[in-house]
Amino acid sequence: MNIALMYFSQTGNTLKTAEAMAAALREKRHGVRVLDMCTSAPADIKNCDVLGVGTPCFESHAPEPVKAWLRTIPPLYGKPCFVFATAGGVPGRVLYELTRAVQAKGGTVVGGFLGRGQVHHPAPCLTGRLPGRPHADDLAKARAFALALDKHLAGGATGVMPESRKDAHQAPLGFYPLVGLIARPWLLRIILPKPKLDRDVCNQCGLCEKECPSGSMRLTPYPVLDGQCIRCYHCQNICPQKALTESWWYGNLMILTLYNTVFSRLFGDLEPGEKIY
Repeated sequence: MNIALMYFSQTGNTLKTAEAMAAALREKRHGVRVLDMCTSAPADIKNCDVLGVGTPCFESHAPEPVKAWLRTIPPLYGKPCFVFATAGGVPGRVLYELTRAVQAKGGTVVGGFLGRGQVHHPAPCLTGRLPGRPHADDLAKARAFALALDKHLAGGATGVMPESRKDAHQAPLGFYPLVGLIARPWLLRIILPKPKLDRDVCNQCGLCEKECPSGSMRLTPYPVLDGQCIRCYHCQNICPQKALTESWWYGNLMILTLYNTVFSRLFGDLEPGEKIY
């Protein structure tokens, strides 16, 4: 089979997971392409036999740029698909939203996988969570899921594979799924700080404009954010000059209220004893 793994990955966590899956599927003699969804072509989707869609988790839901991209892809006409995501222990609705978006294009989602990823969000209460993830055990689980997917499809099974996470097909309930419902971009723009530019440091390299997933950054000639910023802070994380900063006194308090370590353990999906820091 020809399998396309479409990923959105800003810090490399989701890409590592996709590559682990691809390696396992290639061992089963499948042709596998791992493609950045931002640069993929419609033909990449039309020509594959199986489609995988992977993304990080943003504020307990699927990133808005990913959902926007899924609305633009060609119809899938019942094509077997699977979804996967990396999260910092509080996935919320991420897999369910990916599944619904793929189904809206006519895809048949046979399974969903969730892996761990180190948190790179600049809020002081979040940055550095789950250090070193995905680690070897995380990637081994991704491989195991891919092999189970191969077995499911090769055997001609119908329906959802037993190894799929339930929240890929059933709307999850609980605290963080509720957070995922209400954490819309317009609300995040209110409660989270807007990156501010230090013109004395910026060299106008244009990397922030090129890498902005929502197309919200423009050079005029210095970087300027428009009103559609999703507060992912990727521009700040990748700026080689460290020219973008913000004040976290208020936003960090709001995030800490929702994503403190106690709530993450009680209402997230962290395993007993799983290390947060």
